[in-house]
Amino acid sequence: MVIFQAGWTELVFRQTYLPTAPYHFAFNVPLYTLEQYQLWFDLPYIDAGSPGDRIANFADWKARASYFFDPDGNIVEFIERRDAACEESASGYFQCISEIGLVKEDVKATATWLQQEYGLTPFSKSKPIPDFSAIGDDYGLLILAKMGRPWLFTDCKAMPTRWLMEFIDPTGNYARIDSGAE
Repeated sequence: MVIFQAGWTELVFRQTYLPTAPYHFAFNVPLYTLEQYQLWFDLPYIDAGSPGDRIANFADWKARASYFFDPDGNIVEFIERRDAACEESASGYFQCISEIGLVKEDVKATATWLQQEYGLTPFSKSKPIPDFSAIGDDYGLLILAKMGRPWLFTDCKAMPTRWLMEFIDPTGNYARIDSGAE
């Protein structure tokens, strides 16, 4: 088991002997650090739209992001969010793990279930479409992707992967979501 502490969140990897599909997760980082992080962290960054452009601008989300592949082929993102600005601190360079991909066949039904079961709300800066929806806020988003949809800026098709998320829901109660990947 490997545990990464990112601000007030933890990312835990457990060894498995079962095949897994690449998945997506993101770290909130301080504003105006992406260029610096690309110098500090020699990673296989993904072109964000055009060759050599390694920073994507998301005007509607008030964010900038860089994407890269980790050693297992997961799509990892460093994202600066103007509405969740954070400072570098003694705990490190990351504010929190702010996104994880949840791959399902029916995105709309999954979004409805998350709202009814956990009180989670659609991300106010993103309009849901049939193969994509974002649920949560700038500090924690479930990125709902339809099975087979390519992850942003890659040819990697979104496929179900098993993960477990523990969090405090909007009413202050402890909650767990199991991705239920088959």
